Amino acid sequence: MNYWTAGAAIVCLSISSTLLLAGLSWMVNRQQHRLPLAYLLALIALAVLQSLEFVYHTTDLFQHWPFFLKLADPVVVMIPFCIYGYIRALQGQNVLARSRRRRWTHALPVLLVAALAVPFWSLPPEQKIYWMLAGRKNHDLWEPITLYGNPYLALIGVLSFFYWWQQHQQGIQSRRSAVIEWVGNLQTFQLLIALSIAARLALFYLFDIRISLTFVLAPATAYLTYLLLTRINLPVQQAPPLAAAAKAHATKATAKEVSASAKNEKNDDAHAVFQLLENAMREGLFRENDLTLGRLATHCGVTTHQASAAINRCSGHHFYDWINGFRLEAAAQALTDTRLPVTRICHDVGFNAKSTFNTAFKRRFHTTPTVYRKQHDTAKKA
Repeated sequence: MNYWTAGAAIVCLSISSTLLLAGLSWMVNRQQHRLPLAYLLALIALAVLQSLEFVYHTTDLFQHWPFFLKLADPVVVMIPFCIYGYIRALQGQNVLARSRRRRWTHALPVLLVAALAVPFWSLPPEQKIYWMLAGRKNHDLWEPITLYGNPYLALIGVLSFFYWWQQHQQGIQSRRSAVIEWVGNLQTFQLLIALSIAARLALFYLFDIRISLTFVLAPATAYLTYLLLTRINLPVQQAPPLAAAAKAHATKATAKEVSASAKNEKNDDAHAVFQLLENAMREGLFRENDLTLGRLATHCGVTTHQASAAINRCSGHHFYDWINGFRLEAAAQALTDTRLPVTRICHDVGFNAKSTFNTAFKRRFHTTPTVYRKQHDTAKKA
């Protein structure tokens, strides 16, 4: 057993476990929408799985339990895709919902690695151990068709660069500075994986220097942990009396003035968030039939709680009443400016059912959509 490599593997496992705990804390405090949550959970789980595999190999546990050899390979290659999927989900997109062809494209590396691993999985335990030890001794001694060593690393590196390029081409569809900064950091992490693997392969083929993948991916995992830790909003209990007293002493203000100042600051924050939400509505986000408060908050780079509080405070309505206001205004405009059927307009502006649309429209305009159109047609002729 290589004690240095085993030690690095255990450190990598500790880092990835910390990443898992930090990720759970961050997700709870940030109240992310379930789609980004799913991609991030998958990414963290794969990081922990890869770390466990490092420990499994470097401590020679595979000689006692060879059943687990190469079992994790097909899912570990999904790490670059999970990062890409998380980045797109933060911007309100689901990369698996576009088309069946795209889903098969994303699944192709997993299916390829799994198909090539089937012959190895079917080998007797002693044969698995033999080939693993032979490949460790000399890369050229590896004969099974299963992707191993450099070819396997090259596949992960190519996928990392491919998804980094995809995100670079599509750009960041958000005006929120926090989202732009976070996506930029994630892209750096994606590129870091690709470049680290490329450097490891270059050292091997050019100088015959072998560096364990543990030493390559451990820094990348540590970097992601650092990024995630800096994004956590810890639920720290504030002490308003002490803060108010300090401020009163410094400015010789009364407690009432301090309270009014805090209230004004809170209102300013709510108005700033509400402005972001309104901008998203003006861009037509309300037309999405499956739009939820969580998805809107994620699109604007704020928490669900911030979005809900801003809407209630600044508009005086709940989320669905507020968003239906935009939908009904767009529907009224379409009824007067186009000859589209009412059913088509209903779905175009974001309603899922015509009955719901008719009820909301009548409550707002005191008439049905059909009568509303006829009244405006008559007014135009007059």
